Amino acid sequence: MPSLTKVWIFTLCLTFPGPNAVHADDPPEFIFQWGSRGAGEGQFSGPHGIEVDAEGNVYVVDTGNNRIQKFTSKGDFLLTWGSFGAQDGQFNHPHGVGIGPEGHIYVAETGNNRVQKFTSDGVFLTTWGSFGNGDGQFRHTHGLAVDSNGNVFVADRNQNRVQKFTSDGSFVMAWGTTGTGDGEFTGTNGVTIDFQDNVFVGDSSPRIQKFTNDGDFITSWGSSGAGDGQFNFPRGLSTDEFGNVYVADRNIHRMQKFTGVGEFITNWGTFGTDEGQFNFPYAIRASGDGFVFVADSNNHRVQKFRVFPCPWDLNIDGVVDVHDLILLLRSGDFTADNIRNLIAALGPCPDPGANECPYDLNDDGRVGVADLLILLRELGTRFNVTDLLALLSAWGACP
Repeated sequence: MPSLTKVWIFTLCLTFPGPNAVHADDPPEFIFQWGSRGAGEGQFSGPHGIEVDAEGNVYVVDTGNNRIQKFTSKGDFLLTWGSFGAQDGQFNHPHGVGIGPEGHIYVAETGNNRVQKFTSDGVFLTTWGSFGNGDGQFRHTHGLAVDSNGNVFVADRNQNRVQKFTSDGSFVMAWGTTGTGDGEFTGTNGVTIDFQDNVFVGDSSPRIQKFTNDGDFITSWGSSGAGDGQFNFPRGLSTDEFGNVYVADRNIHRMQKFTGVGEFITNWGTFGTDEGQFNFPYAIRASGDGFVFVADSNNHRVQKFRVFPCPWDLNIDGVVDVHDLILLLRSGDFTADNIRNLIAALGPCPDPGANECPYDLNDDGRVGVADLLILLRELGTRFNVTDLLALLSAWGACP
């Protein structure tokens, strides 16, 4: 976008009331939360894992209730599956969760020392693992992550190692031994994968270690403490679309954000029950569209934050929609009633070719962006059409 356009947008954002836009290196902005203690739909008992699929649906590992709950990105309940037990589709203290490139859901269970694989609707597909120290066996499964090829990485916490499997559970490799050197662990906690399929592991040392997809050590950062870049039990890990690393620093009740090589960016959170506060947060997940979700375990809730700015969200409500379009159009010298009517009519016409679709200005059988541009030209607006097209291309959730 040209620099002059950026200046214009900034001016417009200041013209209308609303909170300041968040910058990428600022602490994320609280959006909303959902959940309370209980066993009903949308309630939780110590959630320990969280994941977001390509459609923005949120999967929460409801550990104390031995189930998985699925929600929309707005926290609306969709479905749940699981109960206590050791049968297929049952759970015993589930912890980590990951989503494969085909949308399958993988869940690591501490009590049953196994991984289960489901469809996105909770239909059981397969399982693997048992208690032990052999290949494909576990002693306290913790974090879980899936790479772009569908390989599944499991933090085998009490054996101080990470195990790698194919998407159907075939053992590939393992790495890690007890210790504090490069590639050694004193308890593997969270695990996450970046867009280059590098593997990040939270270590109770405490520190974060970064590896290649085959377990070769790359770098590490962190030490014990409460300062920037220090940790006290780094439990949950996630990466975003830019390769930044988010860490749920459980015992300090905060989140920290780093570059992919461990440079500190920002942190947020303190102990408490208010918005943006935490009580032993166990997991964090970047959704890929500029938001992060946190499983706030002892507050029995999920919190959603916005990480990156959204220049077209002119009223700062978290989405780009008709309200932002109205703000843009008001920079001209006409009323916006016709624009409201046209936006309300967007979609197929009731009877293409007939006179029942007055806003099908180009007579193509539907009301779309082309009709909007024709209407705006006829109204003689003074704003830049390029800006309008950019806004329409951003329609939907903010990045």
